[in-house]
Amino acid sequence: MGWHSVTEHAAPANTEHAAPAKGEHAVPANTEHAAPAKGEHAVPANNRLLMVQPYTQFVEKAVALGFEVWSIWDPTLQPASYLAGVEKVSREMLWVDFSDEAALRGLVRRTALAHDVGCVLHLGEEATMVAVAEEAQALGLALNPPEALRRLNDKAALRELLAEHGLSPVRSAVAGTPDEVGSVLAGFGLPAVVKPTRLQGSAAVRLVAGPADLDAWRRELAGHGYGGPVLVEEYLRGPEFSVETLTRGGRHLVVGVTAKRKTPAPAFVETGHVFPAPLPDADTDAIGELVTAVLDAAGYRFGPAHTEVILTEAGPRVVESQARLGGDRIPALIRLATGFDIEGAVFDLLVGGTAEPAPAERTAAISFFAFPPGRITRLEGMAELDALPHVHGVRFPFAEGDVLPPTRHSGSRHGHVIVTGGTAEEAERLAAETKALPRVETVSAVLNAVRAAPAAPMRPDRTLLLIGHLTEPVRIAKELGLNVILVQHKEKFQPEQAELADVTLIADYTDWSVLEPLARAAHTIWNFSAALSLTEPGLEPAGRVNDLFGLGGTGFEPARLLRDKLAMRRHLAAAGAPAVAAEPLTDRDSLAAFGEAHGYPFVVKPVDLTAGYALFRVAGPQEVDGVWERIGEARRTGMDRGSTMYAVTEFLMEQYIDGPEYSVEAFSFHGRHTVVAVTEKLTGGGHFVELGHAQPARLDPADEQRLVEAAGEFLDAIGITDGPSHTELRLSSRGPLIIEGHNRLGGDRIPELVQAAYGVDLTRYALAWPFGLVEPMTKRPEPIAAGCVRGIVGRPGRVAAITGADELRAHPSVLALDLAARTGSVVRPIRDNWDRLGLLAVTAAGTDEAVALCEELLATALTVSIEPEPESEPESETEDKSEDKSEDKSEPEVKGKDKDKSEGEDR
Repeated sequence: MGWHSVTEHAAPANTEHAAPAKGEHAVPANTEHAAPAKGEHAVPANNRLLMVQPYTQFVEKAVALGFEVWSIWDPTLQPASYLAGVEKVSREMLWVDFSDEAALRGLVRRTALAHDVGCVLHLGEEATMVAVAEEAQALGLALNPPEALRRLNDKAALRELLAEHGLSPVRSAVAGTPDEVGSVLAGFGLPAVVKPTRLQGSAAVRLVAGPADLDAWRRELAGHGYGGPVLVEEYLRGPEFSVETLTRGGRHLVVGVTAKRKTPAPAFVETGHVFPAPLPDADTDAIGELVTAVLDAAGYRFGPAHTEVILTEAGPRVVESQARLGGDRIPALIRLATGFDIEGAVFDLLVGGTAEPAPAERTAAISFFAFPPGRITRLEGMAELDALPHVHGVRFPFAEGDVLPPTRHSGSRHGHVIVTGGTAEEAERLAAETKALPRVETVSAVLNAVRAAPAAPMRPDRTLLLIGHLTEPVRIAKELGLNVILVQHKEKFQPEQAELADVTLIADYTDWSVLEPLARAAHTIWNFSAALSLTEPGLEPAGRVNDLFGLGGTGFEPARLLRDKLAMRRHLAAAGAPAVAAEPLTDRDSLAAFGEAHGYPFVVKPVDLTAGYALFRVAGPQEVDGVWERIGEARRTGMDRGSTMYAVTEFLMEQYIDGPEYSVEAFSFHGRHTVVAVTEKLTGGGHFVELGHAQPARLDPADEQRLVEAAGEFLDAIGITDGPSHTELRLSSRGPLIIEGHNRLGGDRIPELVQAAYGVDLTRYALAWPFGLVEPMTKRPEPIAAGCVRGIVGRPGRVAAITGADELRAHPSVLALDLAARTGSVVRPIRDNWDRLGLLAVTAAGTDEAVALCEELLATALTVSIEPEPESEPESETEDKSEDKSEDKSEPEVKGKDKDKSEGEDR
């Protein structure tokens, strides 16, 4: 198509000779005025090149043209074996966490200055491009203005740019956060496409035509840990294409147009590409002219760009653009079809070469495998594909026994085959035929029907779908005369559960794409009347099932508001509740900004985790860097103990609430909330670890009434109408303020305290109420005794022995003794509830007596002997009498009467 300069938008009229903007770097070599002859290359005046996130072939091609390359990579983004290849061809490999922008900027700056590099080139993912370009511009080494990269890479900024220049009219709006998308859609109209502006690879890009689609999108987005802006756009109808361009000196060369093949709406996952696109010349020209106009409007001056376009009835419309080469092996398709190496051309342009693509002599296509997800039980014929004459590449990184994931975005596809043919039709036919040759058989990796059919007919009006939790609720449900369909996670399954339940299905119920078809099938077969979960990971799934079949009970939205602490804070603020400032954590600077805006101390915690994991108190500006490092560590390691059913993704910051902490245990009956107990939380040690609980709480009656009223108002605001709830509050200097809430029973043996102190079995109520098997409580029960739970903690080291446990369990006042620690267990410094070694629950006539008895028994009847680890400083004693009390909720296998109830984490 030739080089384009669309001067009416932004570029200088004589772009080949225009001086670079302030801070921008001219192309290294005397190339702007006289290029060498075709096939020749000038030696770069400064051959030292700093590249960020370069793939192996980029470094190889740069080195072949005389460059010395310093490469910067995040070691977590590619396998070590791949990065070793990049390091081998680089002058030096430098490592940094790309999520730490300050560290990346510093490394770019230091490396460029230390080695006197000629320019900085970033051909990797978009997320870090602007930051790198800003550092390069400050050093006079930028090939593009940072603002040009932002305009192209940020989907919302691109829409603003197009509207400003009258290009590619598309109706759009921006939601500041995912939580605001629903309200934006209400005024925008459906159907519409939602796009996180800073994600890549079609991740969480979805057509929303109704509430179910919006819910599905929210679930998908949660898996990406994304909390940034979301672009809402009108749904464009028509075939989609991508345009590959090269730019030098603000002039743009259209290398070619590629046809895109995608899954149908509501998701938009690429299933293949065809180059060159089988298009009439007029359409190809119109698409190319639009793209060059966009690049010119953005002020883009050097390098490759990949722009996606939909050809609508009204003409071509830009979908998005990125300042990089196209992915999905599109450069390989161009090379196979035309012989033109677009990757090498980038470096040719740096040293004064010319980019002259030849006409296509054939068509190249890439097509992606899409096998049934699950564990591979049979794999045949894949290795033979490479020998076929029309095949130019096969990738299938799986073997027998591996698990094929569901394809939800480009990163979860199963591999590909690259072929050539004389025409687009032939190339696509050959690709389809080639993909059909291998034999790949799978079995479900997430479902195992331990007991898929009941032993006797089930009554629909007495049939419960129970999602997750322990064995005891299944036992109680059967005692109530209920039929039970248990959907259990493989990590929580116990054989006794299958013996008790009428039907037991082992599946990852936290994945709605897994649970939904199971729930539909179970409802079709057994027509269950209620769906319920008493475990934290099952609350939202149970809400979805309730909504799906109109079963009543708590639906998804109240369950989501309780799981998502940031959404809860925003919802309460909108409802007029006492304000507690809360904002999403985006980067290190957002920590400092929150402290400046709302004061110190403040709290940082995961949006949707429990048990105090990764919960940090920021006392002052001096702690910002340390807390940021600990957040990064938590994200990298994930849930490294306790339950693995949680992911560590988003964090929020919120004002610190002073005062003693309590929890309100309640049960709701058709929208009326009955408080059963107020629990006093026992804490200490300068951390957030729950060291114990006591009932009834030792409170002034007026203060207790304030807590009760605040909890009821909270449940009303969230929309809880039926079932148990556990609401955590602090009696602050501003009055009662909510910490968080759950539509389940409290953990840490709190239900056992309730039963001992008030004679109410909340588990039985939770299972019986949906079926009308209990009467609603009309008033708050009076206490008949008291109870206390105290945890067990120990100094760091290794458990050498535990004595006194059997005798303690036999004590008449002991409700439960759970021990997570075993001989040989490593004891870590106490940071959160997962670091606790166990707990002891007792009952007594009054609260003071119960607390004193619990402490006495731990001090005198139980001995946990701890030896220092070899690398740690030796301690003067090896016995720990557990004066600190806490519990590790990590599913201990406790002997005796309390074996089943030891999974405090599940609540």
